[in-house]
Amino acid sequence: MKFLLITLSLIPFVVIADINKPTVDLADLSFDELMQVNITSVSKKSEKLSEAIAAVYVVTRNEIRRSGATSIPEALRLVPGVDVAQIDPNKWAIGIRGFNGRFSSKLLVMIDGRSVYTPTFSGVYWENQDYLMEDIERIEVIRGPGATLWGANAVNGIINVITRDTKNTQGGVASFAKGNELKGLAELRYGGELSEKANYRIYAKTKQIDEGVSTKRKVQDNDGEYFQLGFRADWQRSDDQWFTFLADTYKNELSQVHNVPDLTGFYTVTEGEIDNKGTTFGFRWNQLTGLNSEFTVNVNYDYSDRKELKFSEKRDTFDLDFQHKVMPIDNHEIVWGAGYRLSYNEFFSGQLISVEEVDERIEIWNVFVQDEISFPEVDFTLAVGTKIEGNSYTDTELQPSLRARWVPSEKFTWWWAISRASRTPSRHENSSFTNVEVIPAFELPMDPTIPFPTLIQLQGQESYEPEQVDTYESGIRWIPTDKLALDISFFYNNYSNLRSYTIGTPGVELANGQPLFVVPLMLENNITGTTKGTEILLTWQANDKAKFKFSYSFLDENLKDTQNNAFNDSLVSLVQDRSPNNQASLWGSFDLSSDVELDVRLFYVDERPFQFENTEPVRSNLNADIRLAWHLNNAVELSLVGRNLLYSSRQEFIIETWPEPSEIERSIFAKIKLEW
Repeated sequence: MKFLLITLSLIPFVVIADINKPTVDLADLSFDELMQVNITSVSKKSEKLSEAIAAVYVVTRNEIRRSGATSIPEALRLVPGVDVAQIDPNKWAIGIRGFNGRFSSKLLVMIDGRSVYTPTFSGVYWENQDYLMEDIERIEVIRGPGATLWGANAVNGIINVITRDTKNTQGGVASFAKGNELKGLAELRYGGELSEKANYRIYAKTKQIDEGVSTKRKVQDNDGEYFQLGFRADWQRSDDQWFTFLADTYKNELSQVHNVPDLTGFYTVTEGEIDNKGTTFGFRWNQLTGLNSEFTVNVNYDYSDRKELKFSEKRDTFDLDFQHKVMPIDNHEIVWGAGYRLSYNEFFSGQLISVEEVDERIEIWNVFVQDEISFPEVDFTLAVGTKIEGNSYTDTELQPSLRARWVPSEKFTWWWAISRASRTPSRHENSSFTNVEVIPAFELPMDPTIPFPTLIQLQGQESYEPEQVDTYESGIRWIPTDKLALDISFFYNNYSNLRSYTIGTPGVELANGQPLFVVPLMLENNITGTTKGTEILLTWQANDKAKFKFSYSFLDENLKDTQNNAFNDSLVSLVQDRSPNNQASLWGSFDLSSDVELDVRLFYVDERPFQFENTEPVRSNLNADIRLAWHLNNAVELSLVGRNLLYSSRQEFIIETWPEPSEIERSIFAKIKLEW
C-alpha cells in the first residue's frame, strides 16, 4: 500500500490527454440492441450475443461498476448458474453446474483468451487474478462445455475476462476505498498515445483485507496484502493488421492457518505466510487476409512462484495459439487452428504434499476445426466441430460437438447442443503424496490393535485417466416486449472416469526414525454419474429509472461408484456434495436522480450438504448487497458499498483440510473514483 501511495504522489494529476471515442456503454442499450452486441468466447469468433449456440451471459462494464465489485470473483456473483463462494477472506471457490471446490478442475478460466489454470491442481488461484476492474470491458461466461474450441478443462464452463482496448482508456483514473473488511484499496491507471495508431496504458493496484473469524467465533490469521502492476499497448499498423502487447506482475502476501497432520498422531495447527508472486507477458497478432479471412496468433509466457508450509512450487508456462477464420464457400464459416503449451514445474515438498521428482515438464497440444453452416431460407444454423488434444499424462482425446440454432426473428433464438469434453489430469493426481490424516496408536477404527500412529495418505497414480462428460443442452432467448427479456437453458451431463479412491496395501514405514503404519488411498477413475438442471434469467426494464434482474438455477447430482466399493461410496461426498441444489437472486438497479444510483441485490444459496467425518453441512443462506453512488460531476464519483448485510458473519464454503471453517463477515466500505 505504501509503495502505491508513493507512486501516486509522483504522478502529476494535471496531465490532460486527448480521449478517443469511447466504446458503447452497454447499460444504455435496449434489449434488442444488447442482443446485437458481439461476443467471442462461444465460437472463437465475433458473433451476436443473441445468436450464440450456448448458455452464455455477459457481465458488462457497467454491471461491474454498479455492483461495486473490487475483484473478479465478486463480479461473477452476478452470473446466473455460477456458484461463487468465499472460503475465507483471501480464497474463493467458483464452479459452474456442480463440482465446486478450492480448485474447480472442470472450469476453464481465461484472461483475454489466455488460460490461467495451474497444471499442479487443474484449477485457478483466484487470489492471483486481481486486475483493475475499471479496465475490464466485459466478462463472458459460458455455462456448459466448450472443449471443441478451447480444449483442456472446458468441461462444465468457460469464464473469459476481456480487458478494454487502450484507445478507450485514454487519460487517468484513480480510485481509493476503505472499510472494515476491505482495509484499504488504491488503484491508478493512465493511458496515452504512442503514435497516431498506437496507444498504451499502465496500471497499479494494491489492497489490504482484514483477517476473518472461524465458525467458533475465533479470530483467524488469514488476512492479505495484494499488489499488481500492468501494461498494455495496442498498435493498428494498417486497416488489416493490428498488434497487442501485454505485461502484468503481482506479489501477494497472504496469511493462512495451516492444518498439518503431525506424524506422532495429532494435528499441528500453524499460522504461516503464503508468499505468492508471478509475471505474465503476452503478444497477439491479428491479420485480415481477405474479405472473409482472418488470422490470429497468441503467444504468452507465465511465471509463478508460490511458497507456503504445505508445499512450494515454481512454474514456467509457454503458450502458443493459432487460428484462422475463413469462408471458403457461401454459407460455410470455418474456424480452425492449433495450440501448444509447454509447462516446466519445480515442486518442493512441504508438510502436507510431497513428490518424488522435483522437476516435471508437461506438454499439451491440440488441433481443432469447426464449420458453421447456414441455411438462411429456414433461419437455421448448424455448427459441427471437433478438437484432437494430447498431453504428457494420457492418450490423445477426441472432443466433438454438434450445435444448432433457429432464429426466426431478432427477438427469438432456440438452440441445441451435444458435446463431449475431457479434463486433463493434474500433477497432484498423477504423482503426488498428500498426508490426509494421522490416527494415534491403537485408535485405527478398522484395526485398533495397531501399535503405531497410522498415516492416511492420498497417492497419485500415473494411470489416472482424463475425466469425461457427454452433455446435452437446449435453451431459448426471447424478448416478448420492449421491457421484458427471458433466457432459459436446460442441461443433462453424463460423467465417466470421475475421481475415486481405493485402499492400497498398508505397511509400516520409518518417518524420522519412528515407525508409522501407512494406509495408502490410491486415486482411480471409478465414479460415474449424471447432473441435470436448468438456469433462468428474467430481465425487466420497469421504466427509464428502474431495472430488475431475477435469476434462478437448479442442479441435481447423482453419482455412484462403478466398482461397488463400500469405501468409495462413503467418499463420493468428497466429489459430490459441495454445490447447492438451488440458487436465486434479485437485482434492482435504480437511478434515483441524474446523479444518484442505487443498486440492491438479494441472493439465496441452498444448503451445501457436504459431509466429511463430523463436519456439518453449510446451511442455506439468504443475504443482501447494496451500493449507493453519487456522481459529483463528470470526474468524481463517491460510493458506499455493503456486502452480506443480513448477517454479522456467515459461512459460505468448507474445505476438509482447513483447521476450522471460516465465516465471511459483513463488509462496508466507501470509495472515491477520480477521472481526468
